[in-house]
Amino acid sequence: MKKIFVALLAVMVLASAGFGEVIDVTSFGDGVKLHAFGTGDNMNDYCYIVETPEGLVLIESTAYKADVEAVSKYIKTLEKPLAGALLSYHPNGYKSYGDVKVYATEGALKSWQEGGSVWGLTQSFIQALGDAVAEDLPDSAEIISEGDTLKLAGLDFVILHESDGEDYGIAIPAINAVYRHMMGSKTHNILPAVPYIEAEIAELKGYQEKGYALILTSHHAPEGKEAVAEKIAYLEKVLDLAKTSRTREEFVNAVKAEFPDYAGEAYLGMSAGALFAE
Repeated sequence: MKKIFVALLAVMVLASAGFGEVIDVTSFGDGVKLHAFGTGDNMNDYCYIVETPEGLVLIESTAYKADVEAVSKYIKTLEKPLAGALLSYHPNGYKSYGDVKVYATEGALKSWQEGGSVWGLTQSFIQALGDAVAEDLPDSAEIISEGDTLKLAGLDFVILHESDGEDYGIAIPAINAVYRHMMGSKTHNILPAVPYIEAEIAELKGYQEKGYALILTSHHAPEGKEAVAEKIAYLEKVLDLAKTSRTREEFVNAVKAEFPDYAGEAYLGMSAGALFAE
């Protein structure tokens, strides 16, 4: 499904890599901290470092060499061993983190290989920006599966299903948090098909049932549970408009009218292009 967007996403990536990092650190007691590293790049990439008394766990990397290096340097300042890297949608630059074990589902690993969706996106970014892009992708990983619980640095990390069926999400029970690739309460998302939107709604309602207090994503600062309710309302309205609109333009205009203050207009255009493919 994500292959549809390779060329379209490449059009978005036309600016320089870094615009200034933002690092937020939240303490949860017992020596557990969450470091949210916002790269400030033109895709608003975020990655996360979970810190415990025993060590560190990296959740996702980022797209540009300069930002990968900045994350790597920040990890070194924490002066604890990196127990593992949970990489799914953003594995680029993994070598910069040293001799760390990479964990991935079979679907995620396949998406990094030649012909896969993440590989295709990376090639498009390289064509647009050349040497600025962190082009190295893992060719192997410790394979994990949906439903698995990993214990890293003394904490449990539960591997979750994601709507695209290729990559994976993560629950962190100790901090009542969940990681998914995209959400953002006031941001348009890439929504390639009606069944995909329906699956996204079901997943987010599952978050509400689980009572997750913190939502971590790769393209937005961490948010609370109120953001889940807002995103569900957005997706339900977009689903209705996808079913009732007759053309791509009608759909885009209707969504903009309903959500005039939402960021990520390029993502809306990509969704329209897929939902109303000619």
